[in-house]
Amino acid sequence: MATFSQLARQIIQHVGEAENIEHLTHCATRLRFTIKDKSKINKDELYKLPEVVKLVENPGQFQIVIGPKVEKVFLAITAQMAEPSSAEASAPQGSMINRLLATLSAIFTPYIGVLAGVGVVKGIVVLLQTMNLVDTHSYVFTVFNALSSGVFVMLPLFIAVTAAERFKANKFSALALTAAMIFPLTDASVPGAFHVMGLALNVKIYGGAVIPAVFAVLFLSHVERWLKKVIPEIAALVFVPCLSLIVSGFVVFTMIGPVADYVGVGIANGYAWLYNLSPVISGALLAGIGQLFVVFGVHWGIIPLALINIQVNGYDTIMAMFMSAVMGQFGAVFGAIFIARNLKDKQIAISASLSAFFGITEPALYGVNLKYRMLFVFGCIGAALGGGITGLLGVKTYSFLPVLNVFELGLFSGPESKMIYEVIAIAVAFTVPAVLTIIYGKTRRLEPASLVEDRR
Repeated sequence: MATFSQLARQIIQHVGEAENIEHLTHCATRLRFTIKDKSKINKDELYKLPEVVKLVENPGQFQIVIGPKVEKVFLAITAQMAEPSSAEASAPQGSMINRLLATLSAIFTPYIGVLAGVGVVKGIVVLLQTMNLVDTHSYVFTVFNALSSGVFVMLPLFIAVTAAERFKANKFSALALTAAMIFPLTDASVPGAFHVMGLALNVKIYGGAVIPAVFAVLFLSHVERWLKKVIPEIAALVFVPCLSLIVSGFVVFTMIGPVADYVGVGIANGYAWLYNLSPVISGALLAGIGQLFVVFGVHWGIIPLALINIQVNGYDTIMAMFMSAVMGQFGAVFGAIFIARNLKDKQIAISASLSAFFGITEPALYGVNLKYRMLFVFGCIGAALGGGITGLLGVKTYSFLPVLNVFELGLFSGPESKMIYEVIAIAVAFTVPAVLTIIYGKTRRLEPASLVEDRR
């Protein structure tokens, strides 16, 4: 821990000290800062830190790519700061798109590891069921199924915690509100729909809900702030949460929830319409450019769309295509192992390949593929071919894939199981760039793109 403490101290120093950090969160590989004054950032010194893989900057966030150890670095930084920034996060800055992406990142990335782990468990459950390896009424299967399904049904509770931090709402009031949204699913005696003033209000639609949960907590945060202004402090402890839940609850069940649900259905149908215009072109295009989302640090914006597809349709196609995007860069960096000119380059390629195998491509991108530009291109070519196959053959995933790796292939089994086609797609996505990289490296001297540009 001493090593991480020292690294944390250096990062804090080179981003302009703790007082220059407005907000800090992290995803699977990156520290994501909202910085007050970016002129105080010392990029040169940050790049000298051996643990820093890449710096990514956009108008809304300053990102430091660390790799799989990012959570330990994050904890070390927040421990050294006078106030944990996540609890006192200010509104994200920049354009509307950047603010939206920063908000989505803050809401979804803190528990992405849990979703990834549950995804593997879900894959085991699907395989047990489809291969008839266990009685579906047995105790073992029941426990496995509960462990793999509970998180996704109760997803609004996870959203409540992180959304409350982002919107500065009371965390436990947010949990109480989203728990109320899920409760009708647990009571068979509650009618599916109520008719109020000529409107049919369905109260059993919020299991796994994404958009309704986010907007419910956002509304709750505004109600709480208003009540704190009008209720005397002596009565605030009881009546702020009491009235917040009553007001927010009726507004959510009557208006926000149904409208947000329709928005989610509209988003899912809109995506399906675009995808169905040409599944092959859609698959090839999205998979081909998929890793560019990672390069610019906006790939977590895809998560809500995939979750909405699962909730509305019961399946998703976008993550099936993005699996090829990951495997394409994996293939390119794997090929780099066989053409490395020295031991250090070979070690970097091996380490990056291991990360990519588990679905984390940043070490491969910044350590190898973008450094030797053609390798990144080869990865995109393989990804486009794999994505085109998934589109052509209509491959779907029947549960959410937060991290794309082979351990979650079981989630492609479902009513129209095409898991074997996904295996073919990712095999093509991996093999083509691996072979192209080896041929390219054997026929010409592999040099970093920066050196090539310097000679021009």
